[in-house]
Amino acid sequence: SATNDLVRKKLVYLYMSNYAESHSDLALLAINTLQKDTNDEDPAIRGLALRSMCSLRLASLVEYIEKPLMKGLEDKSWYVRKTAVMGCLKLFHLMPGLIQELNLIDRLYEMLRDRHSQVVCNCLVVLDEILAGEGG
Repeated sequence: SATNDLVRKKLVYLYMSNYAESHSDLALLAINTLQKDTNDEDPAIRGLALRSMCSLRLASLVEYIEKPLMKGLEDKSWYVRKTAVMGCLKLFHLMPGLIQELNLIDRLYEMLRDRHSQVVCNCLVVLDEILAGEGG
C-alpha cells in the first residue's frame, strides 16, 4: 500500500494474500506496489512485501515474484533472507519445476553457511520438504 505505516501495510498485505485467488485481477494490480516495497530501505517492509508476494498463490504472478525472491536471498538483512528462503518453499508448492529451473536447491545449500541461525534453520526446513521425495 502507499502508506508508510507498517501496521497498515501488514493488514493490507494480509488481506491481499487471503483474497488473491478469488480476485486475481486485483492481485495483479497490487503486484507493482509489492515490488516497490521489496526495494524499501526498511528490512521489515522488504521482508513483509516479499512474504506477501510469495503468499499470493497465483501461478500467473510467478514471473513477478522470481526477481524479488532471488534478490531477497542475497539481501543484507537476515530477516529478508530468511523470508526469501521460506518464499522458495511457497514457490515450490506453486510450481515445483521452477525450483530446479532457477537452481534454487543449490542456492539453498550455499545458504546453509549463512551467518544467521534463523536463515540456516529455514534452509534446512525448506530443503527437507523440497527434497522429501528423495529422502530429505
